Amino acid sequence: MKNCLRLASLRSVGVVLALVGLMTVGFWVLVQPASHVAKAGTDATTALGDPLPNLTALETQMFGQGALTFGKDWDALGGLGPVFTQLGCQMCHATPVNGGAGTAATISTLFGKINTDGSFNPLTNEGGIVLQPGTNQHFIANCKLKGEVVPPDATIVAKHQAPPLFGAGLIDNIPDSQILANAVDKGLGIRGVANQVTDENGNPRVGHFGLKAQAADLLQFSALAMQHEMGITNPISPNEDLPQGKPFPPACSKDTEPNDNGTQMVAIYHFVVYLAPNPPGLPNANGQAKFISVGCDHCHIPPGTPSSYTTSPSAIVPVVYNGRTIVSRALSSQPVNLYSDLLLHDMGGADGDGIVMSLATGTQWRTAPLWGLSIKLSHGIGLLHDGSAPDVPSALVRHGGEASTVISNFNALSPQDQTDLIAFISSL
Repeated sequence: MKNCLRLASLRSVGVVLALVGLMTVGFWVLVQPASHVAKAGTDATTALGDPLPNLTALETQMFGQGALTFGKDWDALGGLGPVFTQLGCQMCHATPVNGGAGTAATISTLFGKINTDGSFNPLTNEGGIVLQPGTNQHFIANCKLKGEVVPPDATIVAKHQAPPLFGAGLIDNIPDSQILANAVDKGLGIRGVANQVTDENGNPRVGHFGLKAQAADLLQFSALAMQHEMGITNPISPNEDLPQGKPFPPACSKDTEPNDNGTQMVAIYHFVVYLAPNPPGLPNANGQAKFISVGCDHCHIPPGTPSSYTTSPSAIVPVVYNGRTIVSRALSSQPVNLYSDLLLHDMGGADGDGIVMSLATGTQWRTAPLWGLSIKLSHGIGLLHDGSAPDVPSALVRHGGEASTVISNFNALSPQDQTDLIAFISSL
């Protein structure tokens, strides 16, 4: 049973999450995660895995409810399956605390093939695009159903690793217009493009989430993950996945559709939308200067620059699905120091996976946010989309395509400057 949150959106060309929890602010305090790591975000008292500072009592309660449901193991009575990748969100997003990254043990498998006309085929009729090896056969005595396997006609098989979710609410509230403003020629052969997708209301949007920016917003990301990762159907993603593309025995799935009326979907969204961002990087003046001089900043935009992002002045958060909303001061007009333009860039064949999602080709990726990179490195979490790069130098050599000139500039640096640049990136 391997796979991860951010892949959920893939099957419908989208991604991520799930569930319900708590009652009062006081009760939430009792269930706070015990393992805090480093110091994060915009408040010196905020530890990794904590909520954003300056939440209201209502927002704190919503975060606590979501924390419980995010950490829940699902079963068939709750709507799990009939096939799935994991039993709960936390199984892929738990390093070093809930909301964190996936590891090699929870790597996801995607598959598809290229049609004779050159177009990409996600093999939906054979269970694609995400492999769901888990099955309710393990939990329901009269359910006879095998987990999915990669079909023999799949010519593309890719591995994806779940990214950390810290600061996702800030990313969610970056206006589309700011991202589009960076989709220009930056020089050095670099020009990012926005992945144009459709949100949960059918509106065209700029993709914010997923390794290929295939999900428009965090609520959609959460709903798609619930359904495609755990088989929990919901108002945004209401149709059960067919194992290997074929009908499944009725006994293998909960009768009520959708499995969740939106309550648990919104609860998971609340946990992730209020997660504080990663700790800031440590100072390294020369490494930071070289980061800019070689051109890393063309895609990985540093904080405080004219191209960096700020959240909407009125960040709206739904309290319930299709109902009451609030404006969150904690999420409004906040700097988003993620070191990413959130645009698609062609990285060349060495780092391609062959998977197409909306406008993203098999060699294009959303610029990976670098905030929190030090957390990943210190916990042995690999870099790049498949987690195969153990450190920054290993990731750099896989940068091709639009990054070719930047890598040439890096290679031309003195050994000391290279060391300082790697140290700066590794500290973020």
